[in-house]
Parts: sequence; C-alpha cells; structure tokens
Amino acid sequence: MSETMSLAETARALRAGTVTSLDLVGVALEGAARIGRRLGTYAALRDDEALAEAERADAERASGLDRGPLHGVPIGVRDFPGALDDVAVGRLRAAGAVPLGTTTAMEFTIGLPDPGRETPVPRNPWDPAAWAGGASSGTANGIAAGLFPGGVGADAAGGIRMPAAFCGVTGLRPTRGRVPNPASGAVEHLGPMGRTSEDCALLLTAMAGYHPADARCADRPVPEYAAALSGHVEGVRIGVDPLLRLGADLADRSLPLRFGSALDVLAAAGAVIVDVELPFARELYAADMLTLAAEALAHFAPDLTSRWEEFGTTGRTAFATGAFYTAADYVRAQAVRRTGQQAVNALLERVDLVVTPTATVTAPRVDRLDSPGFMAVFGSAVHTPYWSAVGNPTLSVPIGFGDDGLPLAMQISGRPFDEALVLRAGDAYQRRAEWHHQVPDMRGKLARIPAPV
Repeated sequence: MSETMSLAETARALRAGTVTSLDLVGVALEGAARIGRRLGTYAALRDDEALAEAERADAERASGLDRGPLHGVPIGVRDFPGALDDVAVGRLRAAGAVPLGTTTAMEFTIGLPDPGRETPVPRNPWDPAAWAGGASSGTANGIAAGLFPGGVGADAAGGIRMPAAFCGVTGLRPTRGRVPNPASGAVEHLGPMGRTSEDCALLLTAMAGYHPADARCADRPVPEYAAALSGHVEGVRIGVDPLLRLGADLADRSLPLRFGSALDVLAAAGAVIVDVELPFARELYAADMLTLAAEALAHFAPDLTSRWEEFGTTGRTAFATGAFYTAADYVRAQAVRRTGQQAVNALLERVDLVVTPTATVTAPRVDRLDSPGFMAVFGSAVHTPYWSAVGNPTLSVPIGFGDDGLPLAMQISGRPFDEALVLRAGDAYQRRAEWHHQVPDMRGKLARIPAPV
C-alpha cells in the first residue's frame, strides 16, 4: 500500500485485483509495529482478527460476493467504550471494512496527553514533538503517516476536525443524528476521517442512517455521497469568515496567504465568495465547552468517586471544571445553542456554505500542553467548537503549511443534513489542490522520541 494512497484509491485497487486485503492488512500491521508505537497511534491492535477478516474478504471477492467499495479496506477506529461493537462501526464491518484496532483518543475524551502516564501519547507525524490533536488523535496521525487509509472519529468540540487539521488529513463531523451514536451527549458526533473528501463520502454512506437505539438519530434517506462529487461548485455561494479577530495574537503568519489561496481555488471551481461574520462566535464557543464539561462530568461521575487515581491531571481538572457549573448554567448554554442555531440558519439562507479556518494556529508541542493556562489561550484560536454547538455538518481539509512546517486547514460547513454539498465543495477543492497528497518524512524524527515500554 502506497503511503499516499487514499481510501478511495485503495478501494479501487482492491476491486481491480491489483492488491489483496491480506496484503494491505499485513503492511498495516508491520507499520503499526515499526511506526505506530512511537507515534502513539493505537490503543489496541487486533492482529489475528484483522488478518482473518482480510483473508475472508479476499475469499468473498474471489467467489463473487461484493460488499461494496469498503470490502477489504483496513481502517482505524477511535477508542471509546464498545467501539468495535458500535452501531456505526458495525455497519462499516458489514460493508467489509477491516478494523485494525482501536486508535488513541484523549483520556475519557477530555484529558490531554500526559507523557508521565502509561497511556500512549499521540504525536504528530509532521513533527513528533508536536501533538496530533484530539480527541480522535490516533485515527488522524495513522492516516497522515500512511498506516491506514481511513477510519472513525468522534467530535464533541472538534475531536475529528482538530486532529485532521493538525495532521493534514480530512475529517467530517456530520449533522447530529446523521450517524447513530446511542451513548453520546448533546454535542458529540461520530464521523469519518480519511485522506480526501471522497474517502469521507464513502465511509459516511456506510455509517449513516436511522437506528432506534439513538433517540436523536434522524429517519432520513442516506445518499450515495460519493456519487454527488461532481468536481465543481458552480454558482454555490460561500460565506467566508477568517476569524482572525479571535485568537489573533496566536495566528500563524502564513494563514492569511494559505486561506486566501484556498478561497481562490474554490472560486476557480465556480463558487461565489461572500464575506460574512459568524453570529455569536464567542458565546457559542463557551456554550459548547460548558455543555461538553457538564455532560462529561455527569457521564463519569461514578468513576470519579471510585477510580479517581486512574484519571490524569488534565482529565481531573476538566471534570472538576464541570462540577462548578450549575443546572441553570447548563440550561442557559442550551438556550444559547438554540439561539445560535437560529442565527446560523438565517445566515445559511443567504449563503449555501460557510468557510473558516479550522484553527488559526498549527499543532502545539506536546510539552506545552500542561503549561498553566496554555490550553485556555490556545483554545481561542481553534474554531471547531462553534459548529459543534450548532450541530451543522462541517468538513476540515488541509490547505498547506504554517511557518513551522506543520499543517493548516479550513473547515467547510453547511445546512443540517446537507453533507452532500459540504463534501462536494471539499472534493472540488481537493481536485485542484495537492495538500492532501503530502506525506510526512519521518526518517530520523521518530528516533528522537523514546519508544514506549
């Protein structure tokens, strides 16, 4: 498997018979041992099971059974309770995808990496001294490093889009209710991650659809998303907000040039570019973070009392923050979210899509994450929580590199359940740009990172 091969290209190679699933899984497991451990990609591998499933996929294709484009494709699945038995992941497996294992996530979705603990520290393939982003850290760094072509993430404040942006890959947080996620709270979504928008389209088609176990799941038809990728966005009105008024002191100096160039590409693909200002930007950021902290505390309260010592320092701090919010605070946050949703819906009557930077910064160094107050300041330059608060579908795609050589990205957001147009815009951009084909050269870099014991 080529390190630059996308999930869609891998799927086409399998169907053409130029590669086997067993070959792909074998190479992926070898990469897991050689690179994945130092990058902190995996929480757990399932070597024997993955090889057996790959062998079965090859035999099924040889016998004429075709489960679709994902048949035999290896994937990574973000670690969460019951991940491999999850409804959406089960749909991917029924479509023939082969999970290599579970990939690393932020501790209990909220705690930052702690090099002093036994859990893997997810590092950035472009610079292993930098963070991969969270919460779907291992899925993003595994795709960027070429360890697997696509996978599953979860996003409550940017858990798909932040690591996708920091690692230079593509990730989609769908509309809440598009993909079933029975155990989630108000703002968390499961979604696809890959090298390209086409990858995300193929994964989303398999993952999406109504399931009665999730009360928030929408009973709506699921399009063949990849079929809607036309390569252009002729006449699509795209509202643009650079968001440089937020976290301006931290903004990477290369961002205006990279972001402007990306907008030029969308215009060349037929889009009409319109300046807009996102309504209630600061308020919705705060509402999403309050909601996440309060729901995380509610979910993990029994464990906090019985297993306090098992939580890392930043996880304890985050949960403790949730304890300071009152029920009235939570109710007000939901009111802010509803007001924001109405304002965004009004904005999306004037434009078809909204484009902003995913973050105005690149990935921070791992050794800065636990600096007092760092994340509170750094968070102001990460613009993913806004769209989690309102629930609209949002795609992050790479747009080049910052001054430090680490990836930058933009996010494309649309109307509820209009993932098809969001993905079409991302695909139109990526057919004319090359950033998603870039692969980090990790020779020499990983040697400077201590191997896990």
